[in-house]
Amino acid sequence: MQTKKLITRTILMTLLLTCGGLVQAEQVVIQGDHELHYNTFPSTFLSKEIANTYQITRSKNRGILSISVMDKSGESPKAVEADITIQAKNLVHQNKDIKLIKIREQDDAIYYLGTFALNNEENVNFSIEAKPTGSDTVFLVKFTREFFTD
Repeated sequence: MQTKKLITRTILMTLLLTCGGLVQAEQVVIQGDHELHYNTFPSTFLSKEIANTYQITRSKNRGILSISVMDKSGESPKAVEADITIQAKNLVHQNKDIKLIKIREQDDAIYYLGTFALNNEENVNFSIEAKPTGSDTVFLVKFTREFFTD
């Protein structure tokens, strides 16, 4: 069972790092000793196995937002939990409902994934507020992505 989880995690992280670059490079914001990493991509980039593991619907009309927070104050960077709030709207101000799920792996990796509905050639404005647990740092990040489903 642990081997399957490790393989699944490795596949997911490889996918997030490689396929994410096909749509938009991962973004990083640095504040003090913390880094906020975020990325968006179509849910169809996930394999069926990964999607099933995390109960994510694969569809050309579903996008994924990935967020992780790292604490770099120690000898080596460490993933940390964070209180995260997401707001997302398209250009006609329709809200995109994004419910984040926290994924914590046995090797202490922590990341958050959220899915949302999207349409072809839709621009989505994202607003992320993240506060790492036990820190006074607050990240406020805004960005826009255009998605293509056809």
